Amino acid sequence: MINIVLCIAALISAPMTLERVVAVVGSEPVLHSDVVSLLIESGIDEETAFEIDQSSPSYQLGMEQLIEEKLLVEAARREDIYPGRTEIEAAVDEAMTEVRSSFYTEQEFMDFLASTGMTVAGLRDSYTSILGDRIASENYVRLKAGNAMITAPSDAVSFFIENPETVQEVLTPTNLSWIYLPVLPGDTGEAEELLSEVRALIETGETTFSAAAAAYSQDGSALTGGDLGWFSRGDMTAAFEGVAFGLEPGEIAGPFLTPFGVHLIKLTDRDEERVRASHIIIIVQLTPADLDKTFEQAEELIADLEAGMDFTEAVNDFSFDPDPGHLEGFLGTVNVGAWEGEMREAVINLNPGEISRPVAVEQEMAVAIFKAGEDQLVDWADFSEDELTSMLQSVYWQNYYSGMMESLRADIPIVINF
Repeated sequence: MINIVLCIAALISAPMTLERVVAVVGSEPVLHSDVVSLLIESGIDEETAFEIDQSSPSYQLGMEQLIEEKLLVEAARREDIYPGRTEIEAAVDEAMTEVRSSFYTEQEFMDFLASTGMTVAGLRDSYTSILGDRIASENYVRLKAGNAMITAPSDAVSFFIENPETVQEVLTPTNLSWIYLPVLPGDTGEAEELLSEVRALIETGETTFSAAAAAYSQDGSALTGGDLGWFSRGDMTAAFEGVAFGLEPGEIAGPFLTPFGVHLIKLTDRDEERVRASHIIIIVQLTPADLDKTFEQAEELIADLEAGMDFTEAVNDFSFDPDPGHLEGFLGTVNVGAWEGEMREAVINLNPGEISRPVAVEQEMAVAIFKAGEDQLVDWADFSEDELTSMLQSVYWQNYYSGMMESLRADIPIVINF
């Protein structure tokens, strides 16, 4: 709610020329200030939002979103499910409490309001208007979703096959492979030198691995002499597992790098699928420069792939996939329509066989290069019953929602005023 109140504050302090009607949906006006407020709430800075041209794609997208919301509000009024005063006031009270909690004192809150030329009563009125409409649209969607799910088919796969366009729009199932490049710390000279000296002391018998871990390691395992216990592939970061699973009991490796710092490792035991190891870590924080360096590595690798390097060969030589089940980097069928942000943008329009630009993943602890498979046929048998049910609900609701909105647009007049 804090973002909403900041938008309101910005709009109240803006020139009155902002207050013009850009569309009317039934009896519901859409103000230019509504669009600007939505743009600010979505992350566009205030100055850009105030000066944005109405013909810009961002503005048009924002206005279309508001028109859709107004259609739902108008529909809620017609079905007599617009929230009552008590429900709206409860939502306003919650919003006021939340925004007040972002200030250390009540006086700071009042000073903020004063700086925008707004009063507590004015803020409550703004919230009442905004939240009443939002609750109304949510109520309408909830009602229709409940009705829609009652009629949902039981056979997910048959529905997917019969509605390929909706499946593509909502899920965008894509057979993907990837190359996973961990972001490694760059300023590690001192840490590597220290651990090289520690390894020499261990190997000459001047200390034991567990004693050295207790003395030097900078994580919680120092309390147990560096012992990490038993772990399987996929339990640790891929760069660490790549070293650990290549050792025999008693062997020591390192210093080597992972996204968390510099390590020494000693394998203490192993069975068919698991290993037990101890480590010593000197933690080195990642920096933006480290991420930039990994992006540069990825761009060089993409250039080699575009020049003819085999993708599987690149996976084997460079990728540190955190999931050992991804043979040769194959992720299987991925519903990229459910992805968000830069990852979604990187893959959503890939053609079969096409390679993406690099994109940060895992909270910027790695950089990935994706490749769309030459074969894009979806084998729905690869998904569990729970996954199929969840996907069916998403696709069926979107299909229902699109038809519902078309019906509302046909029934409720929309006038664009520019």
